Amino acid sequence: MDYLNTLTNGDILTICLIIFACILIFPRLIRMRRIKKEIYHKIRCGETIAPEDLSEKQKPFHTHNGTSKEIEELLVKLKSHAFKHGMKIIFPGSFQYKDTISPTTMILAGSFGLLLIHCYGFGGHVYTKGSPVRWVQDMNQSIKEIPNPEDSMEQEKRLMESALMDSPYENIPIYAASVFTRHNLILSVPKDCLVFNRSGFMEWLKTEPDFQADNQVPVKEISDYMVGMVKAKAASAST
Repeated sequence: MDYLNTLTNGDILTICLIIFACILIFPRLIRMRRIKKEIYHKIRCGETIAPEDLSEKQKPFHTHNGTSKEIEELLVKLKSHAFKHGMKIIFPGSFQYKDTISPTTMILAGSFGLLLIHCYGFGGHVYTKGSPVRWVQDMNQSIKEIPNPEDSMEQEKRLMESALMDSPYENIPIYAASVFTRHNLILSVPKDCLVFNRSGFMEWLKTEPDFQADNQVPVKEISDYMVGMVKAKAASAST
């Protein structure tokens, strides 16, 4: 009791915060870690997981879709990677060719060519099902179909190829990837579809041999060209 009498208000607040963390935060983090570990194991075994495949203990917590802040966090990591490897980031990356506007979020330019990156902010559990494949979001006990990133990537690549036709850069390699930027997203999709969470995307970018190749693409020149395309789209939208 004498010890309690010597506690300051700051000490009491610290103790309360520790108790709060032990009761509410730590169990949540441990459960989320367990969920990710179990789902990651199933994905490595080639399984695509639907909500009915998860036990009650594996169900995602109540959550929400992401914000632009999470895209900015990815952008910071990409800029650091780009600087170390002589690459450049074009952000925003949305460009227009004729009457079609690309939803590309950002573009990575390097000696390898161009990587079109499309970011999605969906939260909860994202998975694929059926044939033809449908992309589905399960969040807060609500299930809905979402845009197919694979279709979008193919369309973005074709649009960029058309936009570069008859330019000095018409033959450069063009790649595309999609990134779900929401924290604690459960993403259970085929491994070869080039759709990632943030950590998976960065790992792929660092290890994929295509991005270590030197295809003699002039990085500054193609970056300036991309910036011009993005600015032309912005000017067109403002008129």
